[in-house]
Amino acid sequence: MKPTLSNLKKVTRKSYEPEPYARYFIRPISILFTWIFVRTPLSANQVTVLQEIVGIIGAVLIGFGKLELSLIGIVLLQLGYILDCSDGEVARWKNQQSVKGVYLDLVGHVIVIPAYLYAFAFGIWMRSGQIETLVVGFITALLILRLERDTMLSVVDTMITETDNPQYDFTNLIKELDESNDDIEMGSAGAVGRRSLLQSFFRYPASMNLISIIIIIEYFLARNLIKFEHSLSYFVLMFFGAVLLVGRLWNIRNVFSKDLTKKRFLQILKTAQKINNNKTG
Repeated sequence: MKPTLSNLKKVTRKSYEPEPYARYFIRPISILFTWIFVRTPLSANQVTVLQEIVGIIGAVLIGFGKLELSLIGIVLLQLGYILDCSDGEVARWKNQQSVKGVYLDLVGHVIVIPAYLYAFAFGIWMRSGQIETLVVGFITALLILRLERDTMLSVVDTMITETDNPQYDFTNLIKELDESNDDIEMGSAGAVGRRSLLQSFFRYPASMNLISIIIIIEYFLARNLIKFEHSLSYFVLMFFGAVLLVGRLWNIRNVFSKDLTKKRFLQILKTAQKINNNKTG
């Protein structure tokens, strides 16, 4: 099959794209990049690495604090997101889908997203000298990482690899597994994959788009010599950081109070049990 745009769309497009920004704006562009990449020796993972490099450079440019450089920075961040969509399309066309590819993609997110958030705060400090922006920027960059989910999965991983650990009562856990339903209810915490409209606003690419819009507005305000004691960026950063702090603490509370770590562990065991039963059956 020739890699025409029509064939690429048939083979590489997801059956459903949950992200509206990607579905309506980015996919029509990313397919053009994919059309180029599939004609080169570049692998899907190499496109992913390229996306990460472009995103990091974009974040660094924002951090200099000069609005002209920040405009270039947000263009590079947007380009990085286009490549983030394109790498999966390349993988599907070249049949290079892999767990390692997903891992590499998520590593990029963990690096690039906190980088552009802290760079946004650092850029405000460079322009205004308001030291509190560095503190809020650090907190925001840290908390944008889904700490409750990552910690939960880390504990689950430890439970799987250290089944003789006396901290865990595996006898009762296995008993609960046998008594549980096939579908174990995980609750509504954002740490386990579900997200509300508000939570989506703080995720990638929404947070990137927010920063892009704010930088563009501030650039035109500066060109028209309109100045304020506190910039629009300052207020957005403070609001973003405050809401993110409350939301993250709420999710941590949910994971702890609803015992979602144990439920996730039981869910994994239940899934493994069903797979094993299907094989032996």
